[in-house]
Amino acid sequence: MAAMDAMNGRELEEHIAGLLRRDGCTNVVVQGGGRDRGIDITALTADGRRIVVQCKRFAPHLSITSPEIQKFLGAAKVLHDSEVALFVATCPFTRDALNIAAESGITAVPRGPVEQWSAGAALTVLD
Repeated sequence: MAAMDAMNGRELEEHIAGLLRRDGCTNVVVQGGGRDRGIDITALTADGRRIVVQCKRFAPHLSITSPEIQKFLGAAKVLHDSEVALFVATCPFTRDALNIAAESGITAVPRGPVEQWSAGAALTVLD
């Protein structure tokens, strides 16, 4: 995790894009920036489902809150018509944020699972 904590936002997005490629995703594009419409990365799973990813590089003592999940939900499902929506963060998620993510089909990937994914573990949602 120390390496990811040292990354800036763009480097984290590129790192996550690399993990998607490693795990068989294609058409991986890092959007990022002020005009990304709430999505940092788009891709296709190996079986052709459209993925959108939001990456947040926050200090480990901060948390992703429910308004951030709600905002991403609108971008992922309405603006981008995604089939797989990943919210990847270098910090934890609040309980409310996790509940909204689960209820709406967003896969929350907090600090621990991001570290495991980076170390070679697979994300089951990509299977």
